[in-house]
Amino acid sequence: MHYPLSGWKVFNLVVTYHNDAPEPVAGKSVSEDEVMHGFTHVHARAQNIIRHGKDWKLWVLCDRDPNERWIDGRVALLGDAAHPMLQYFAQGACMALEDAVCLSHMLHAHGDYAEALENYRSQRFPRTARVQLLSRAIGEHIYHPAGEHARIRNAIMSAKSSEDYYRDLAWLYGGTGLGG
Repeated sequence: MHYPLSGWKVFNLVVTYHNDAPEPVAGKSVSEDEVMHGFTHVHARAQNIIRHGKDWKLWVLCDRDPNERWIDGRVALLGDAAHPMLQYFAQGACMALEDAVCLSHMLHAHGDYAEALENYRSQRFPRTARVQLLSRAIGEHIYHPAGEHARIRNAIMSAKSSEDYYRDLAWLYGGTGLGG
């Protein structure tokens, strides 16, 4: 992924690969050789794009299995605190915003905080858990497969029409998912 900074004169270039990191890391400087090690299997054109990067930093991406424990008394978690997810669906911030709107609706609709918080959690958990798990699956099976798995992925995706993709993702993009 890349996007422009400084009036299209500088770009932020983000590359991801599985490296079996033993622990979380944030912002550690790494060499181009270390970055390129994760891309020896990709097309030379993609490697050339990656080589344009400078000042590489390592962030180990972490998620966790869905967990319904978002509420403790009068405290409620939302966003990544409640449901950290990988970036492959690009929905982390969206889920946090939906959480905030749902929570505000529930607090407005219920006089009892405990009831409002529980309704918020029960309304949001199925959707956020689905996004968490599918984000992980997309990373494993769509963005990072190798060998025969990649060939099968390519065949399946090539056979889909635009309408198929729209229909497959209508649950995510077709409604508010906010509850209340």
